[in-house]
Amino acid sequence: MASLESILWIISFLWTMYELYIENVPLFGHTIIKDWLGILCSGVLLCRFAKRPTSIDTETPSGTSSDEQQTDHPIKYDGDKGSKFNTRSPISSNEYTNRIFGATKASFRADADDGLLCGVLLLPMVTTSKLVDASRRGVHENNIAYLQVRLELVLLMSAILLTLIITNEYLRPLKHIIRKRGLFVSSILVSSLFTTFITGLFPLAPLLSQTPVMMTIVSITMFQWFLYICVVTLKKCFTLGEMCIVSQAAAVVVHGAVEYIFTAYFPDKIPHYLHYSYISTSNVLVHALIVGMILIGIITYPVLRQCRRLAQRPYWRSMNSNLSSSMLQNKKILNALLFYLLTAFIVLFIVSPICKTITGENPLLWTLDYLYMSPSRMFLCLYWSLTVIFTIVIWVLVLDFMPQSSSPDQPVTSNNGEGKVLTATLNKKRKMFHALAVVMFVPGVLFELQFLQLAFCVALAAFIYLEYLRYFAVWPWGKSLHVFLIEFIDNRDLGPVILSHIYLLLGCAGPVWLGSSNVMANLCGILSLGFGDAAASLVGKKYGKYRWWGTKKTVEGTLAFIVAVLASSFVIVYCAAFIGVDEASRFISSAGRSEWLNYTFIITLTGLLEAFSRQNDNIVIPLYMYTLVILNQSL
Repeated sequence: MASLESILWIISFLWTMYELYIENVPLFGHTIIKDWLGILCSGVLLCRFAKRPTSIDTETPSGTSSDEQQTDHPIKYDGDKGSKFNTRSPISSNEYTNRIFGATKASFRADADDGLLCGVLLLPMVTTSKLVDASRRGVHENNIAYLQVRLELVLLMSAILLTLIITNEYLRPLKHIIRKRGLFVSSILVSSLFTTFITGLFPLAPLLSQTPVMMTIVSITMFQWFLYICVVTLKKCFTLGEMCIVSQAAAVVVHGAVEYIFTAYFPDKIPHYLHYSYISTSNVLVHALIVGMILIGIITYPVLRQCRRLAQRPYWRSMNSNLSSSMLQNKKILNALLFYLLTAFIVLFIVSPICKTITGENPLLWTLDYLYMSPSRMFLCLYWSLTVIFTIVIWVLVLDFMPQSSSPDQPVTSNNGEGKVLTATLNKKRKMFHALAVVMFVPGVLFELQFLQLAFCVALAAFIYLEYLRYFAVWPWGKSLHVFLIEFIDNRDLGPVILSHIYLLLGCAGPVWLGSSNVMANLCGILSLGFGDAAASLVGKKYGKYRWWGTKKTVEGTLAFIVAVLASSFVIVYCAAFIGVDEASRFISSAGRSEWLNYTFIITLTGLLEAFSRQNDNIVIPLYMYTLVILNQSL
């Protein structure tokens, strides 16, 4: 299985690089492409040869004081989910894994491989496809330079990840001496030197070498910081490939925010491609929402940590007297109020003034004006609200009252018949949100794409904030959120945070944020997750008989994925063209038999990757399909 997945990744990556090679982008010539291919290929090979077979890891994680190392007690609320899934998948002695920061196997998601190729190649493929498409459409050179900077940045981050993996293997004998924080600091220094070396001495990043080196170092440092947080704090939430994708994407967003800040506060130091670029208020708010939510987490972390410690306090200690119980409750309330006040302070006195300086608009007033001045946006918000209410009604009247098991305490991971009923019910609950994504987001893609981009960012910021409340048990909603969200977790949510709903949102939003003139590219996330992934799961579980070798996925499920995505694409685009959507009409008028055959081939490759990959398909599959669709439209 792993070899077939690797073949898919390698062929897809070489295809994207070949398209870039024949495009002859002026500042990204053939020599640079060959050099980057050599660096990444040699780095991957070195990682494969340097890594060791993984036996069942008995090492105790050291050098961290994270709360996740504490034993879970089911009688108290602590934001963890170990009581629901208490089994651990066995690790084969011949399975291989790569690590960073001296971490043990316990720091990574245990039911998947390391996903090295996925993490190293996916975002370079996405940015390469965007650059090729922009070059072939003849867009302005500043826009091409803007995309090329992103490509150089993600290539640099992929090379640094490979460097960290190789360095980690050779530093393994010293990892009891050099703690994780020491490795983290040293990796930042090495990355800064590596960045200066690549951009200054070698022509591998021609546009990054023209930008202030501090901008690049800040972005690379944030990439390292996100990796460190994933390894040390968010244990078991990611594979190495998944944390690389998330960290690269977050670092690119931070880089965009730094560009906006330099444009507003240091206009004499900005690179040439930013001098004449148009600053869109909606794009600034997109960056502000994501970076602002990260900033809230950083600044308020001491308060959040205290909230979690109070929630983890054993119940019997607060029952000795009414006085101690009331004092504990008062402390919870005071810490929660402090967290909310700090949030308001950061939004009103840090994020908002910076946005106003960059755009010249008050972000709150601009957002209200942007919403209320368009009847279609108002109708879309009303439509979303009614859809959510209707879903809640369906949830309460149907799913919550379905007969599941005669024993309410039956564990989900049991192998008997009742356990299978519970697993099927959980699957239906989860796939219901995939259907909800289709119903909610397709009209936004067709009629208000820019507004949907902003709405996705608002939803992502809200999800992250709610996860702060849940995990840190912030009064008064933390415990209720935990009880609600724990109903949807599966074996990929065994870490301290619940990411399934965030991954689903990111999967649908990723192609929309990247944007394209091709309506099929914008719909990639919704089609692959809302139709394809849901159909593959439901059909595979109910009718699947023939399994792909080396995996639990079924051939019937893969066929259901391909048919569902192809049929839904056909129906949506023709219905949109019938009601007068310009993008759909242009696609129909230009798409002949060969285009539909190419699109079917792309869906087939995506379905095979969904079958063979053990990475989280909610973030991998939409971006992979988006890349292939963009390259296909550029042929």
